[in-house]
Amino acid sequence: MAQTKWAAISIILLLVGVGIGYGIWGTAAPATVTETITQTKTETVGGQTITVTETAAGTTIIQTQTVTRTQTVTAAMQPVELAISVWAAGDPASVTRVDNIVNACNRLVKFAGTLGAPYTCTIEETYYHRGGWEDYEKKIFLAFEAGELPDIIAVGHEWIPVLADKGMIVPLDEYINKYWDFAFFDVPETLWNAVRYKGKLWAIPQDTEARPLYIWKPALKGLGWSDEEIAALPEKIKNGEFTLDDMLEVAKQAVDAGLVKYGVLHRPTPGGELWQVIFAYGGKLWNPDTGNMVLDKEAMQRALEWFYRASRELQVLPQDMTTWSWRSIHTAVVSGETLFWFGGTWHWAEWQKVEYHPELGAVPESYLWENFIFALVPSGFQGGKPVTLSHPFVYVVTSQSENPEGAALVLAVASQPEFDVAHAVGSAHIPVRKSSLEHPAMKASKFLSDVAYMLDYATFLPMHPLWGKYRKIIYDAIAAVELGKMAPADALKFIEDSIKADPELSTVVEIV
Repeated sequence: MAQTKWAAISIILLLVGVGIGYGIWGTAAPATVTETITQTKTETVGGQTITVTETAAGTTIIQTQTVTRTQTVTAAMQPVELAISVWAAGDPASVTRVDNIVNACNRLVKFAGTLGAPYTCTIEETYYHRGGWEDYEKKIFLAFEAGELPDIIAVGHEWIPVLADKGMIVPLDEYINKYWDFAFFDVPETLWNAVRYKGKLWAIPQDTEARPLYIWKPALKGLGWSDEEIAALPEKIKNGEFTLDDMLEVAKQAVDAGLVKYGVLHRPTPGGELWQVIFAYGGKLWNPDTGNMVLDKEAMQRALEWFYRASRELQVLPQDMTTWSWRSIHTAVVSGETLFWFGGTWHWAEWQKVEYHPELGAVPESYLWENFIFALVPSGFQGGKPVTLSHPFVYVVTSQSENPEGAALVLAVASQPEFDVAHAVGSAHIPVRKSSLEHPAMKASKFLSDVAYMLDYATFLPMHPLWGKYRKIIYDAIAAVELGKMAPADALKFIEDSIKADPELSTVVEIV
């Protein structure tokens, strides 16, 4: 874009950050000098009017200066047309991933209008309601091959290595530094680490979240738990007093008593809620020091045994869980058919917007407070540390964008607290900027305030281009255990053998 065009845009940032055409009036501090002078005079030097009063020769004098300064920033007011396209995906409540870009564009036009600048901003937006993430991924790669990628794409942070290595996105260090004081200075370092790959920053954090364990209160009451005992359960989990095994025992009691149809439900696709069980047994999937992924055999064995016990022995988790549809799961959860659900903070908002309940449809928030408590995922060990997983969504700028600087400018405006909070509150995600926590709308959200502490227990997904291949192997092993096709020991051997037999994975997965 021509320099004159971006000069007009720079006016907008000056308006936000430093002001334009301002006047400063002041009086300089008196100065003591010794000089031989015999007259009084007034001069104009460099735009400053200075009056000097002088005494007789050889004595100390006082000079008093009255200074008027005027700073003017000018820019060519040529028409500026900014056209940006953006793709995003997610649950129905997270449509603000594109709405915020549209609103940021409108804000830029409003700023320019205040200055009389002929500025237009057009956003072409596409939002894909979550189906299979594979469909979204396929669409992105096909568009890349056709040379038709949009300017901005919202993706999970773990996509960065693949997109960067294939040359599909551009590093954003230059723009992040340029707009640092305006938009990014208070984004936590952990989120920057989540978008850092090979020493560069490839994305701008868009949201983050925790993945709580949702618990159906009426079933606990049916088992004789008091309100005080129910309210105390999240703290017991936090303190390591209630473990994954305790969870299965209570689930079995509730199912046997006919209080729920299922004891535990989890997602039907590869995802973080499943990996949390591995973390709960002290395992890890990623070694940031070496940049390799990890197979912790002991923790993986314990996790597979937990899934086996839940599905095959106690039969509190459906054996065909990995074949369920998302809608059938959400319907079972909001209608109280399960005691425990490995979910995400965003589900709190999704249940209020999507008609999952067979009778109530979309449920009011009061219904959720009445029927659910939420907690961290329990440790696998008595006295152990509970876990959750955070999966930041991020904005990347594609290598096929004709205007990466314009895209970065829109993202800087979209990162302002008002937009950050609008997405967080509307979709039950956690803001990415610390200053957003002070926003009135954020403070008014009791749910987000109550789950914010979970980020202290969060783990992130591996930042590796082959994570997608590795996670499918783990997922297939869990599915095989639940379906009764493999015993836990055999499933672990399947994972290890699959890694060793793969020319790519065998060099990037540490088996410990």
